[in-house]
Amino acid sequence: MTLYEAIGYRLIASTDITTLVAAAKITHGERPQSGLPCINFFEVGYIPFANGVVEATTYQISCRAATPEGVDAIAREVMFLFHNYAGSVSGFTIRMGTVEGKFLMRESDGIWHVPIDVRFENLDSAVS
Repeated sequence: MTLYEAIGYRLIASTDITTLVAAAKITHGERPQSGLPCINFFEVGYIPFANGVVEATTYQISCRAATPEGVDAIAREVMFLFHNYAGSVSGFTIRMGTVEGKFLMRESDGIWHVPIDVRFENLDSAVS
């Protein structure tokens, strides 16, 4: 399993999130085209530490909904899910997840968007 698969698995396995966003609308890479609400996530930064043994990878988890209240509810659950998270996700070990940034914005098509930056510290042997 890779880090992005572990992130996706944890998002989809959370009933608090799938109550707000259907599992089919949680994707790695580009935003799902199947409507709102939705979540997409992708790598935005990478820092190797300790001679490549430990690394810190930053992912943006983008939450979208039709209303600011709806997107804020989704973002709150995503932050609760990953902030200070340490553990194994389907065999992949995350040493620490830290929420580093979140803000609310409105896209040009009227969709409300909250991008959340989460830094994951993990061993480099399984990262993609």
